[in-house]
Parts: sequence; structure tokens; C-alpha cells
Amino acid sequence: MTDFQPLLQSRDGLDVYNAGLPRFPRNFTRDGIITALLAKDTHMMEQQLRFCALHQGDKFDPVTGEEHGKIHHEWPGFPIREQLTTYNACDSAAFFLIGAKWLNQQEPNNKFLEAYKPAIKRAAEYIESHLNDDGLFEESPSYCGAKQFALRVTYWKDSVILDRPDGEPLYPAVFSLAHVQNLAGMRAAAQLLDSDHFSALAGRMATAISYLFDTQTGTLFTAIDTLGPIRAVSSDALHALYYLEPTDLSPDQVESIVLASEQLESQIGYLLMTPEDGHRMKRGYHADTVWPFEQALIHAGAQKFGLERVMRVCGRVMRVLHGDHSPELLSLKVIEPAIASNPQLWTIAAKAYFGNSD
Repeated sequence: MTDFQPLLQSRDGLDVYNAGLPRFPRNFTRDGIITALLAKDTHMMEQQLRFCALHQGDKFDPVTGEEHGKIHHEWPGFPIREQLTTYNACDSAAFFLIGAKWLNQQEPNNKFLEAYKPAIKRAAEYIESHLNDDGLFEESPSYCGAKQFALRVTYWKDSVILDRPDGEPLYPAVFSLAHVQNLAGMRAAAQLLDSDHFSALAGRMATAISYLFDTQTGTLFTAIDTLGPIRAVSSDALHALYYLEPTDLSPDQVESIVLASEQLESQIGYLLMTPEDGHRMKRGYHADTVWPFEQALIHAGAQKFGLERVMRVCGRVMRVLHGDHSPELLSLKVIEPAIASNPQLWTIAAKAYFGNSD
């Protein structure tokens, strides 16, 4: 039995979960929905989705990053750089839509869809408002009227980014993984709302993936900002497979991603980036470390694409996750938890996922 109880907290009369203790005693959309997906927990998913809809953005706020239709990053927001992190995630609306689609598939008679169609539509419209002329999902603080966000980076690796001053992209920026996640969100909205309009937008976004493939490294760009591409062999491309359909990439592209990702293989799973690139990062938090939740998502994506080698590498993380040992991330240097939260919500979910995997 998966025990999320230590992280359970009632907020607004709903059973939702904090991301981790002691560092993250707040509710994160990304963490909550990924956890429900990995643990296959419909009650957790519905409660998290209802909480997201309750706090869905309805104005533009340069302090919190709020926009119309946007879903919160963490609640309550945390103060950084004289701003709040409340809406500092460019993938939260996508996860709201992905989670709603999954819940509807698991429980077709659930009343969530009927009650929350307006919120689903607003989340899809938020994604649409961020599509550039090439059909790529772009991020910029200018969308909420700000000059900067509280966080330097607003996809899940939200500490710093490689090869930019102070680890911050020069916005507007396209994060490859976030584009793919928002594509999955748009597809979910099209299905849930039976919308030809959103379906057409998803088609544009799928075609635009070609702009994100880096033939130099054989994988996806980390990001493209106003200074140009940010290149690195990272876990992003393998992670992206979870949200993509097999027809979104050519067989040669998939093979190239897997080959490039061999540089990330370790005895406990895939590193976020190569040790060489990790040494150039200003912070090690999102550098050459292994995150258990990501191993579960990569494993699920690899299963969809039939990549047995990738599945085996991901499964190695279970060698170091025993009993109540549920750390946020792992350091390869000492094969033990890095300094972070333990327990961590989505690590518990990853253990549940691998425990139920074939």
C-alpha cells in the first residue's frame, strides 16, 4: 500500500498533498498530477484537479505570474526576488488538461468533466495564447506584465539553465519539454471538448517539433531563447516520450535520442545531464543528479515506444529506494539522497509505479 499520508493536507476542503518535507510544505500542480498518474489514484487526481480549477488564473499579475486560464505552480506562492512563485510554471495548465483526460478515461461517468468544462477551455486558451508564429509554445514574463519571474526557469528544472548569464534564459524562450507537454495538454483539451479548433492547434504544435530537434547533439534542444539554441544532452528528450505519440518523431529521431542519452546512463538511472555539462551549472540541483519520479515517466514513455534498454536503465533506481526511503533526488557521487526533501510526494509515486510495472 502506497503511503502518502505524511504529505496529506486539507486545503479549501479538498484532500491535496504537499510536495515534500521539510522543504516544500505547499501544493504543487505538477507534483500532484504526476503523482496521481504514476500511482493511478483517481481520488487524488480529482481532488487535485478541483483544487487547480478553484485557483485558476483570472487576471494578469506581474508579482505572481498569474494569467487568464493559467494553473498555479505552487500554493501558496513562495517569495523569491521580491516576487511570488505562485504561477511560475509554464506546464501547469498542460498537466491540468492531461490529468482531466486521464480521469475521464478512468471514470467516464465522473461528473468532473461536466462541471469543469469552462476551466478546461480556459486552460487550453492559455496554451493557445502562448503559441508563436511557428506553432511553438513560448514562455515570457511579459505575458503577465512582468520583467522577470520569481523563478529563473519555469519548466520543471526550474533552478537555472545552462550557458546563460545567472542561469536565466533571455525571454521569450521555448523549452522543448514544456512544448511537448503543452502539446499533450492541447490534445487532451481537443478530445475532452470535442473541439476541431484545439485539434488543429495540436496539429500545428506537433509539426513544430521539427524546430526543436538538434542534429548536432542528436537530441532535443534544452531551449531556444532570443540568443539562440541552448544545447545539451539531457534527460528532457527521453522524458518527452511520455507525452508524445510514436508518430510525432521519426524512427531515426527516436534512435538518435536513445543513442545520445547513453551518456546519461548510470547505475541508478538516467542523470539529468552529462557530468561534463553538470560541472558548468551554477547549481547542482538540476545537474548531474537522478530524480526517481523522472525515471518512472521515462520508463512509461519508453514502454510506449518499445525501448527496452531505456526501460532497464530506468528500473535501476529501485536499487536504492527501500522502505520509507523516498528522497527528492539522488546524488551519483555517493549513491545516497542529495540534500533535499524526504519524503517527496512523486518519489513515493515512482516507487508505487515500479512496484506495479512488469
